[in-house]
Amino acid sequence: MKTIIALFSALAIVIAAVAIADEPAHETPWFDMPNCDFCKHLTTDPHLLENMTWEHHNISNGALSITTVKPEFRDSYMKAETAMMELGEKMEKGEVQMSDVKMCGSCMAYGALMAAGAKFEYVPGDAAIVVLMTSDNPEVVKQIQAYAAKNREEMAKWETAEEMK
Repeated sequence: MKTIIALFSALAIVIAAVAIADEPAHETPWFDMPNCDFCKHLTTDPHLLENMTWEHHNISNGALSITTVKPEFRDSYMKAETAMMELGEKMEKGEVQMSDVKMCGSCMAYGALMAAGAKFEYVPGDAAIVVLMTSDNPEVVKQIQAYAAKNREEMAKWETAEEMK
């Protein structure tokens, strides 16, 4: 659990700063696994993505994300998570410049939620990792739910494209 909290804490600082920058979000693909410097670690094992699921569901004060990984790919997932955390830490320490890091639209939007004050709770388990994204601010709740909706929409497009290959 400490790894996940540390990853998202470091990532939060980095992504929030980038999300606030003048980078036009519409020019960045929502999911860009091979080119996002964070997400690309999820493609190191070429079979990881096809052996995990990522769901987003709205709740009254935000959304929840459920990630499942088949047990035989858990090590690959943890290695990817560690690599993402290390990049976030390097950026936080100034060892890697934010301007040199490429991010997909989803990662930038996640950081924007953090910058807006969304609360994130990480609940790692053996069967799934659940992330609760909540806020007491109705405007932030709308942003969280829009993020979840965009992820659902883009995941459906991605899955359709993968099926057509």
